[in-house]
Amino acid sequence: MISWNLLFAFIPGIILFLYGIEQFSREIQIASGEYFRDLIQRLTRTPARGTIAGALVTAVVQSSTATTVITIGLVNAGIISFTASLGIIIGSNIGTTITTQLIALNLTAFAPALILAGFLIGIVGGRYKVFGRPIFYFGLVFFSLSMISAVMEPYRADPQLIGFFSLLTNVFLQIGFGFLITSIFQSSSVTSGLVVVMAQSGLITPGVAIPILMGANLGTPTTSLLVAWRMNTAAKRAAVAHFLFNFLGVLLFLPLLGPFTGLIEHLGGGAAQQVANAHLLFNLTCGVVFLALIRPFASLVQRMVPGREDDIVFVPHVLSDPLPEDTPSGIVMVGQEIIHLLGTSREMVHELTTLIERPDAPSGRLRQLQEYAHYLDDRIADAVIELSQRDLDQIDAARLAGLIRISSLGRVLADEAGELVGIVLRTREKGISLPAESQAMLTGMLRSCGDNLKLLAESFPGVPDMVDAAMRSMDETLREDITGYYRHYIIRMATAKTPTAGTIPRMLFSIEGMAATIREMRKSARLLGRG
Repeated sequence: MISWNLLFAFIPGIILFLYGIEQFSREIQIASGEYFRDLIQRLTRTPARGTIAGALVTAVVQSSTATTVITIGLVNAGIISFTASLGIIIGSNIGTTITTQLIALNLTAFAPALILAGFLIGIVGGRYKVFGRPIFYFGLVFFSLSMISAVMEPYRADPQLIGFFSLLTNVFLQIGFGFLITSIFQSSSVTSGLVVVMAQSGLITPGVAIPILMGANLGTPTTSLLVAWRMNTAAKRAAVAHFLFNFLGVLLFLPLLGPFTGLIEHLGGGAAQQVANAHLLFNLTCGVVFLALIRPFASLVQRMVPGREDDIVFVPHVLSDPLPEDTPSGIVMVGQEIIHLLGTSREMVHELTTLIERPDAPSGRLRQLQEYAHYLDDRIADAVIELSQRDLDQIDAARLAGLIRISSLGRVLADEAGELVGIVLRTREKGISLPAESQAMLTGMLRSCGDNLKLLAESFPGVPDMVDAAMRSMDETLREDITGYYRHYIIRMATAKTPTAGTIPRMLFSIEGMAATIREMRKSARLLGRG
């Protein structure tokens, strides 16, 4: 019978684990600088490289669950794409085979040190302060796993549990048992370690152990699926890919279970060594098969998990590394990336409109778009600096100066939109609802800003006379509207106390700043076209 003490210790451990993963994903968006993003993206540039990285990380942390849930967090944060995550997921299963060989190596023992280090880095400050929170939450993830393991420790050697193995005479019962134990302990390492111990003591044969290990593979993705359900589409797909990879791997081996067991016994070694060999060959074979079929496998997952196809991944859309040796081609490439930046700014404006119209609309994507605009501006600035070190004529130099100014203004626009997001969210927290009239007024002005950004992006680089006139007209109307609404709310504040009387003018000020920034972008693009 399960005691209340066990429940009250086990459930908080699970809650801490899920909270740590969610916060790690959020903080990694803030702390992940250029070097970290570039490193992760280089490691996952091809499925094979991602597989090696996943195997090495899992071999170190001794938990494919930890590897995959953190990978899902990176996907949710936009550090890597869904496709890039597949290699890590495949590699994580291969990395678990090291667990039976390196039981003594356990990262959970370092969890308190990680928590303390993250806390100290966060309060001491300095240039590395931004890494304090991610390290803290990373440590919290492993501390919660350690807590769960400690709570369940007495049950691993329970005589009733050990005796139960003798009842597992059916292959499906054996698979089901491996699935259940792995789901409870949140780690296939626990199951594989227990199976090796049982094989060493002669309680089970390799023929019984192998299906249990297959069931352990099925149980590993349960945590990933649970963690990803609140995340974006790409993260959900990564979790489903993890489950599908393990599930199809088991289906692949079930008809071959007899010959496979015979092969393992033929390779020789003690019972424990045979179990370890079976674990390695099973996961290695599945990894090779799915690497060969990575594209159709990715397509299958995308069809199974419909949703947004525009999840953000922190990579430039046009800029290459290195830039072309032909300087004019490099300048054109910078201009095309600025068009992408303008599209990102326009999407922020669109998401802002939805945030104001729908009180239940999430704000996470807006923050991610703001960070992405910063990232793009940094990449564009790096490209301009590299090009400026070449032998340029006056025209190219002036063109680069205009491009970097427009890019910087795109960053400013993203920050102004982010400030408006903050005002809207603080209004929500206070329980204040915007009147329908105010919502219509604010969203109308935001749509005008979005329309001007669309005109600018479609004509960039340069702004023809007709487009310039249309943007000027829309901008003038917008300024008149803002002035009129300011006057309206000042009178309203003087005559009656309303919950939104102080909030609306701050929102208007933010939109006014956004409109002014777009105006400066238009002027700079106009000069760029004349040059």
